[in-house]
Amino acid sequence: MIRILKNFINKEGTYVFASSLFTKICSFLTSLILIRILSQDEFGVLSYVLSALAFFIPFSGAGIQYSYLRYAPMLDDKKNRIALFQHSLFRGLLFSFFLALVLFLLIPWLNSGVGNTTIYSSWLIFYLFSFFLIELVKMRYRVADQNKKYAGIDVYLSFLILFFGTGLSYFYGPLAYVIVFVTVPLVIGLFHLKVPVKMAVKIPEKYYSYGIWFGIGGIASQLMYSLDVFLIGKLIQDPQQVAFYRSASIIPIALFFIPNSYITTHYTDLAKNSMDKEYLIRFAKDYIKLFSVLAFFLGTVLYFMSDFIISILFGEEYAEAAYLFEILILGMVGAFILRIPFGNILASVGKSNWNAILAFIILVLNGILNYYAIYAWGIVGAAIVTSTLLWISGILSLALFSVYLQKKSLVKRS
Repeated sequence: MIRILKNFINKEGTYVFASSLFTKICSFLTSLILIRILSQDEFGVLSYVLSALAFFIPFSGAGIQYSYLRYAPMLDDKKNRIALFQHSLFRGLLFSFFLALVLFLLIPWLNSGVGNTTIYSSWLIFYLFSFFLIELVKMRYRVADQNKKYAGIDVYLSFLILFFGTGLSYFYGPLAYVIVFVTVPLVIGLFHLKVPVKMAVKIPEKYYSYGIWFGIGGIASQLMYSLDVFLIGKLIQDPQQVAFYRSASIIPIALFFIPNSYITTHYTDLAKNSMDKEYLIRFAKDYIKLFSVLAFFLGTVLYFMSDFIISILFGEEYAEAAYLFEILILGMVGAFILRIPFGNILASVGKSNWNAILAFIILVLNGILNYYAIYAWGIVGAAIVTSTLLWISGILSLALFSVYLQKKSLVKRS
């Protein structure tokens, strides 16, 4: 255990963890303040449009920012990395433009019975560019093993959205938050962006397909956290029910930063050692030793304090969300132990296509089961389906990792 933590610290993992913690606290406070200052109808509408946007975010830039993170660490020549960054920037922005056009054409369909969302969706189109830019800049720092700078961007980003987003929404309503949500990452991304002189670069094999597969898988993964909210809005068409469900899911999803910060710190090492069987097995065992204990301890505490947590944070009017919170905590444990680590490991070793196929299998189950569960049991049914699928997707990710370890081309050191 000491060796695991020491390695984490040496990789500047403490900065990643601290920034992730700060980011999630800011995100939680943002949601908490919005719940308090907006009406249930306004918060329900805002939750709906952000959930609809989640369908498109993973495809921003054709996922080329993730291709850069996967392949750039393998390039020993710094000039090649710089050239690859430049190539990724311009191609990603071009694809984001076409994706924004698609989203614009779909705005009338995205309108729901929860209220008129056109003005919000129109602004959120520009988030496709903001998200791609800030993510690519962050990936460049991760590739350079500058986790401290990577963490710093997240800190500034989350604080500014909290401060300006909630402050302006208090005076001008939810639209003000949407505008801040879109513009802050764009400004920070441009500030850190250093476009090099154009250089020739040899594009790694499967560079584009990796990003596209990553985006496809990312869409389905995002739907795990947003399809339930989207379907509640479409099927029940009650903004209060959307608000109840969204408030119950804030903490379980926010806590994903804990395992994600650990994986983020070691991601480039996983990419560099993608053919080293011994390294991958040791990493997986170390992770499970650490996070199985943490997940069960954290899950137990939150489960038995659900009523207190919901009432003290969101108010008595959200008491109905406590039972949903308990169900989603059970799913959180599965995500901690299986889904988050093994999904990320598969991506780091180049199997984004495996992740995408698995994600779409889960997506189909998600849509079908949520459709019938929401009709039968309302928002409780949505919580049950989401938690169950978090465990199922984690188990299947572990199975695929085991299949990958059987590859004959993997090196097994003696």
